[in-house]
This record gives sequence, C-alpha cells and structure tokens, in this order.
Amino acid sequence: MRVTPCVYHEFKYQAASWGKARRVIVCSTHTADELVPWNHAFVVTSLASEAPETLFKTYRQRGNAENQIKELKCGFGFDKTDSSTFARNTARALITGIAYNLVQLFKQLFVSEDRRSTISSLRFSLFHIAGRITWHARRVMIHLASNYVYKNWFSRLMDEVHQLAT
Repeated sequence: MRVTPCVYHEFKYQAASWGKARRVIVCSTHTADELVPWNHAFVVTSLASEAPETLFKTYRQRGNAENQIKELKCGFGFDKTDSSTFARNTARALITGIAYNLVQLFKQLFVSEDRRSTISSLRFSLFHIAGRITWHARRVMIHLASNYVYKNWFSRLMDEVHQLAT
C-alpha cells in the first residue's frame, strides 16, 4: 500500500451554533489499490496564520498525547487515587508510569506489526490464553490451546524474548 503526500485544501465554514466562521483544512491523501482511493482528514480551527502542514502536525501530536493519557487511565489505572494519603497515591502513580514505559519499550522491541496496539489489546492477545505450563527434563513447556489465533505471534515473541535474555 503506497500513500502519496497529502494535498491540502481549506475553506471557511460556520455551523448554526457558532458565532463566527471557522477555518477548515482538509488533508487529502491518495492510496493506490484501494476501493475508495481518496482519504480525507478535516481540522476545524480558529488559527488563521498557521500553514496547513504545521496545523495538521500540531493536531496529530495533540491527538497522540490525548490517546496516551487515555491509555494511562484506562489500561493502567493511572487516575486511581483511592488511598487516603498523598504519598501512597504518588507512589502508585509513579509505579503506573514505570509500567507504562515498560510496555512502550516492549512494543518498540517486539511489536513491530502494529505499534498503535494498546495495553488492552496486548493483554487480550498475549495473556488471555487457554493453555498450560509443564516442566520436563529441565525445560519449561508452554502448551497453548489449538484454536489460539495468535499462536505464531506468541511463539515468535517468546523466541525474541528468550534471545534477548541470553
């Protein structure tokens, strides 16, 4: 799949509930071999002097930051402050931050297919597995369910982690 550079368009738009017209920037990309070849992304902004490329970069970074905060809250419980002392809540937040960074490192080292995968999807695909572990002749054997969809990926990840450990 090959994506051509973005073509920018802009126009003014005013919704019925808005007091004034806003600037709308459209980023149109053409993807070869797709049924619908054009993909459009829209940004509505009140910033008039910025270049469209700069605005799209800024809004994408903002969206990425918001997604990371959402993953911290939903996937790691970063927003939990159920202890009665500030020190305990601070320690919990710091441990959560360390766990988040370890998962990000894990994704960079081992999950090259889809770096956008969240902790929830990793938990489901890697740890929600029916199977059993046996020890035989000084070896640990992991027996996965025969209908486990991610069996090849799990085996490859285990090989890579084992190579890293040796």
